[in-house]
Amino acid sequence: MAELPLAATVGVPHPVGDLSGRRLDPQVPVYLFSGRNLIEDPTGIVPFGNQRSDDLQPHVGIARVAIGEGLSSEELLRRTTSDIPKRKRPRVELKRIDHLPRPGTIDPRLLGQQSIDFTGHPWISAIRHQLDQSKRRHIYLFVHGYNTHLITNTEMAAEMYHRSGRDGAVIAFEWPSLGKLIGYIHDKGNATASTRHFRSLLVNLARQTDPDGISILAHSAGNPIVANALREIRLIDDELNSEELQEKYRIHRVIMAAPDMDVMEFLNCVLDGFYLTSGGVAVYASPEDKALQASAFLFQNKRLGQAVGQLSPVETEVLRLADRIELIDVGYPESFLGDFLGHGYFLRNPWVSSDLGLFLFGRPPEERGLVRSSDGVFWHFPADYPDRLTALGSGASEISGE
Repeated sequence: MAELPLAATVGVPHPVGDLSGRRLDPQVPVYLFSGRNLIEDPTGIVPFGNQRSDDLQPHVGIARVAIGEGLSSEELLRRTTSDIPKRKRPRVELKRIDHLPRPGTIDPRLLGQQSIDFTGHPWISAIRHQLDQSKRRHIYLFVHGYNTHLITNTEMAAEMYHRSGRDGAVIAFEWPSLGKLIGYIHDKGNATASTRHFRSLLVNLARQTDPDGISILAHSAGNPIVANALREIRLIDDELNSEELQEKYRIHRVIMAAPDMDVMEFLNCVLDGFYLTSGGVAVYASPEDKALQASAFLFQNKRLGQAVGQLSPVETEVLRLADRIELIDVGYPESFLGDFLGHGYFLRNPWVSSDLGLFLFGRPPEERGLVRSSDGVFWHFPADYPDRLTALGSGASEISGE
């Protein structure tokens, strides 16, 4: 399992806390939406490969992931919410994937949002049924990054759902990743080709599952998929204002973790108002992200997830005016809590994962213990961040940003 969010250890209201007093099923469902190719492997549990599907229609399925198999609900809760050695944390294991029929065929005569329709499909019906059984009709969408494998991604989505209080439903958007270090160009091309699939997923979820909100967490090379899909939605419905867009698409919060994305591409999305489709966007960046340093060298441009201290005056001004976007510098906690690459902090760094959870809870950055940087754009973690969280957990109504 990932590191326990710091907020959960100091009494701050956090999604992990929603597990208290619950009977925890040993398996959780993860709904898969995939542009990967279908493979025939009767001995394996994964029906999808690492190449792009030849069909324009996505594949769908339902994965069953065991978390803490063999543990009682009480013991699973204790191991989930206690700061214990990694070897004693609950095991997360994909058990099986049920591949469901494709939603239907694409009608090329229909444009925009109408060409892919999931009406009455058992995959959508299963999600809706789970939402009907939940306290909140909330959907969590996870979009993975480069050089990843379906099994790992699915297990990660299940763990995110577990740590979010097991309420609502979680969907893993499985765009085709080669799962190899040398597959970077392959993966970036497939990510670009997956934008329309992601947009169609958002449209169908909003139309047919009646969610109270959809929260999106994208990592690394998965971020351009999300930003560009929301940009397209904004442009297609350009006659709607922000409140009307949120009412139509139910997008609650968007987390962009370590985004492997050209800064100018991101600014294009900002200028086209992609963030107006949601209740808020948080961008997490680290100047020491070695994976993005390599990407910047390859593309010879600034990457969003490494842009701390690199923004031009024009870029700074554009982002300062987009007040619904929070840019967060994670360089300080990564300097002593991070790993060598410094790229997977959204789950591995307890300070950062704490902030992710509090952002999803709707707290503004100054009430999450963050401090505004001198550039007026980025927020950062101060050295006394644990004390600030403790103060928040003890009932302080707000934390000063001074």
